[in-house]
Amino acid sequence: MSKGLKKKSHWTSRVHECVIVRNQDGQLGFELQGGAENGQFPYLGEVKPGKVAYESGSKLVPEELLLEVNETPVAGLTIRDVLAVIKHCKDPIRLKCVKQGKRLASLFSSEIHLKALPCTCWYTSMGPKHC
Repeated sequence: MSKGLKKKSHWTSRVHECVIVRNQDGQLGFELQGGAENGQFPYLGEVKPGKVAYESGSKLVPEELLLEVNETPVAGLTIRDVLAVIKHCKDPIRLKCVKQGKRLASLFSSEIHLKALPCTCWYTSMGPKHC
């Protein structure tokens, strides 16, 4: 098969699920960063060693994008909204994450602007008009 015809794997094939519960302190053991308020999708910050209580699935890895919490899509939400979703979840909590790649990060970055930022202008035959 020629180099140009090789099938590339889609980023969705790298999505993994992790099932965790709150630890004895009532914490989940990881930090969230990014968020729509920063023009980013929410992603995992520091994952504190020994503080995450895993029930099943793969381990959490810093800088992975957080896509879903208990089947609720959180991509494009602010950190405050993601934390509210997590707060209202009962244990166990299912997290769907995916490792960021350069191409994936740029795709999501352009998507966040489409979803989270208001329209500032539109185009007519005479040029842009501001809302």
